[in-house]
Amino acid sequence: MRTVLSRELNRFVHTPRLWFLVVIAPFVLPGLLIALFVERAPTELPVAILDYDQSHLSRQIIRGLDATPGVQVHRFPADLRAAGSAVRRGEVFAVVALPPDLHRDVLRGEAPRVQLYYNRQMLTAGNVIMREVRTAIGTVGAGIGLAQGVFPPVRTENHPLFNPGLDFARFLALPLIVTLLHILVVIVAIDVTGRELREGTAGEWLRSANGNPWRALLSKLLPYFVWFALAGVALLAFSAQALGLEVRGQAGLWLGGWVVLTAACMGLGVFLAGLFGNLRMATSIASVVISPAFAYSGMTFPAEAIGGFASVWSNLLPLGHYLKLQTGQLAMGSSVAVSLPHLLWLLPFLLLPLLVARRWRRLLSDPGLWGAR
Repeated sequence: MRTVLSRELNRFVHTPRLWFLVVIAPFVLPGLLIALFVERAPTELPVAILDYDQSHLSRQIIRGLDATPGVQVHRFPADLRAAGSAVRRGEVFAVVALPPDLHRDVLRGEAPRVQLYYNRQMLTAGNVIMREVRTAIGTVGAGIGLAQGVFPPVRTENHPLFNPGLDFARFLALPLIVTLLHILVVIVAIDVTGRELREGTAGEWLRSANGNPWRALLSKLLPYFVWFALAGVALLAFSAQALGLEVRGQAGLWLGGWVVLTAACMGLGVFLAGLFGNLRMATSIASVVISPAFAYSGMTFPAEAIGGFASVWSNLLPLGHYLKLQTGQLAMGSSVAVSLPHLLWLLPFLLLPLLVARRWRRLLSDPGLWGAR
């Protein structure tokens, strides 16, 4: 093992590509995400106001909208066509139209309708603006009703759980950091093993392990596993602190799960490299498998609602299981019994290389399978 480790260290030192994949990218990419999500939630999204009433009440509603943290009154277009053009140009995300006779209808006890036109294609911005407009108008309307001695009917009282402030740092930042790191782990595992085949040095690699393929694989991957496991734990802990996210469950289970995910990603990478015996093909297939893994993880769309093959595929990818464990421990305070099954789902990925054990033995011993292909 010592001979393989020494050889791998020498290869690493003289390979700039590995320096980027192993040392630079794991810190630079999460740093960019932390800088992106440092605001925690979208604020001061520009909206346009069409005030057809020009009354004291309409001005009160406008002030209420402008006072909300998520919305900033940006402009007052002349008509709906001009407002629509501002939305298409990206100058504003939504248009709030206050109808004529708004004040008069309120005094008569009628229920005038305030129209909200928002860009539903920009889902996050649209949802934030819709929430803020409802809050502002509901507050103003309740104040008017109480002033007139009219009490609102029975209303629902909402209690958002686990992420009540719509904190996008909690919702997206850490899952995206994990996604980037897990992609790097798989790619590095494929690169350091598959490149030996491509460069025709597999025989030297096998001889350094005394002809034992498993010793060759484990010794080569061990330093990368230790590095990514420790660096990932440090990065996740630092990211949570930098973003002001408290751990509501078991920090040990959350961070320990990352160590298991690292091993699972290594297993997946070795499996793909051995299955295809071709660096280019294995890397291409890996990009197809792991790059869209976040979309299938259930973080943005419930995996249970996907249905069909997509639902099965979601359960076959290791990332989704770890992200569920992370969400449970970081945000929801789930019990160990709830999160442990997600951790156990990662263990079969450690055994994937066993499926291609015979294939690896042949790849390392047959010079006819080496070379750039």
